[in-house]
Order: sequence, then C-alpha cells, then structure tokens
Amino acid sequence: MKKIVLIATYFGSLPCNFGIWLKSAEKNESIDFMLYSDCDIKDYEPLPKNVRIIHIEFNKIKALFEKCFDFDIVLDSPYKFCDYKPAYGLAFEKDIAGYDYWGHVDIDAVLGNIRKFLPERDYEKIYQTGHLTLYRNTAENNRRFMLDGGRLGYKEVFTSDRICVFDEAGGMQEKYECLGIPTYISRDYADITKRSVRFTLSQTFMETSNKPVVNYNEQIFYYENGGVFRDYFKNGKLYTNEFNYIHFSSRKPQDFTEGAESFYITSDGFFPKEGETTPEIIEKYNPYRPELDAAEAKRWAKDDKKKKIKNLVRRIKEKI
Repeated sequence: MKKIVLIATYFGSLPCNFGIWLKSAEKNESIDFMLYSDCDIKDYEPLPKNVRIIHIEFNKIKALFEKCFDFDIVLDSPYKFCDYKPAYGLAFEKDIAGYDYWGHVDIDAVLGNIRKFLPERDYEKIYQTGHLTLYRNTAENNRRFMLDGGRLGYKEVFTSDRICVFDEAGGMQEKYECLGIPTYISRDYADITKRSVRFTLSQTFMETSNKPVVNYNEQIFYYENGGVFRDYFKNGKLYTNEFNYIHFSSRKPQDFTEGAESFYITSDGFFPKEGETTPEIIEKYNPYRPELDAAEAKRWAKDDKKKKIKNLVRRIKEKI
C-alpha cells in the first residue's frame, strides 16, 4: 500500500467545522495528515493518531518558503498560500520523507473514503483542485512546478500579490499537460457551489472531468460509515452517489451533531442523520427553493463583476 500524507496550512482561528474535519480525517486511518498552523487546538485534543499539528507562526513558515528560492517572494497573507501549494513538496521535503505521495488538502470539507477513489495506476499527479491534489513524492516531481509550460510561471506567481490559482486547472494541471505527463483528474468529489442557498454541486472543472455534474431538485448530502454520500430522487426513485469528500468554501456550517457518527451536511450546519432518506427529510434539511437560489446567484454575479473591474483597473495601472 502506498504511503500518503496530506498537508494543510491554516492560520488565525480554526473554523467551526474543524471537529467534523478531524473526525473525517481520523476515519482515513491509512492516510496521515499534517496541519501547519498557529491555531490553538487544545479543545480538540487528544488528536487522532494519524493527524499531526506542526505549530508554527505565519512569519516563520513564510521564511521557510523564502529559503527555497533565490528571489524575493510575496506571501503577505495566509490566503496567498493557495498559490504555494504546488511547492509544499519542496518546502516540507524533510517532513514528508518516506511517503510515496504527498498532497494538499483544505479543511473546509468533510472527507470521505479517500483511498477508495484513488486510481490503481501510479500517476505523477492525481486530481486538479486546490481542495485536494496529490503528487508523487520524488525530488524531480516536487520541482516540476518550476518548469516552463502553461500560462503561469512560478516566478510570476510567487512575486505577485494577486491570487493566481496556481494550484488548479489553469496552473499546475495545464503545466503537466504541456509537459506531456499523464495525470488523473476524475471528478470524484462533491464541490458545493457558492451561488446557491441550498447545497448543489458546482460546475467547476466540468469540462475537464470524465464525470458530468448533475443536480436534482430533491437531493441531500450526508456522512455515514466513513463515507460522503448524496441521496436524490429521480422520477420518484431514490438513488445514491458516493464521493471521496465534500468541499463547501465560503460557508461556515455549525456542528449540531452532538457526537453522532452519521450526519447531514447542509448549508445550515451538520445535523444527526434521522434514518432512510425521504422527500420530507430533504425538504427539512436541503429544500428546493429556486427563487432563493436565483437571488443568491445574482448576488455572486454582481460581486464577480466588481472583482473583474477591480482587477482590470489594477492591470492597467501596472502597465502605466
């Protein structure tokens, strides 16, 4: 069995779903997790055996990355770390020694049975999202982010204060494709869109995955027996999908599970699972309200337009 370690960085105050994330990480007992953080985790101790916290201040971890390069980098906020995820294999080289694969993982998620979805064939890179991507742990592969190929170069990214999304499809995935290195990009995860009140799947990366994205009026996501699932009704019949994890960025779901091992994952929080899925359960926890979803989508579209204008103005100023 390949040895795998997944790495996360988080600074400030831990999110309210951290206990849920820890529980789901613990169930992945054949995978190790490393969290580099300055957060106080005493309320969550003792930690699962496969989860290790590396206590480090933000300025010190920035200095660790600076030592990797012969030029001045820009890393002024924890959010900018998303662009540095492809460099984790280099910056944390000593900590990940002995593992066959390392990966970066986000904690605004509930993890399912990750290993169940990994391909049997060995790839240099598995998946293409910021919330979970794995790399084969070799000296050569850990430095491939430095190679030419694709629209984004690492020096350009690491010297910019903009979020370039270097860790995702337009960055590292495009680079590996330009280099002719086979990757595995199956859409095995449930990424919840920000543009809907209820929990629905995002269309992101739909064009580069072999799995289509389909939502249903009656659907609900939940965690059970170490797995992440979606139940949905189609033509009156109940169906079930399983995912390797569910990611819900820009949301802060509260934990109302009271220690329950099986729970619903909703926009209003995590709630103990009540048994078999019925239309009434879905109406209670993830109701279909198209008018609310349309209003939310409109709000996000307005925000996106403002950001595009702001970025355009900045690019014009940079050229002057």
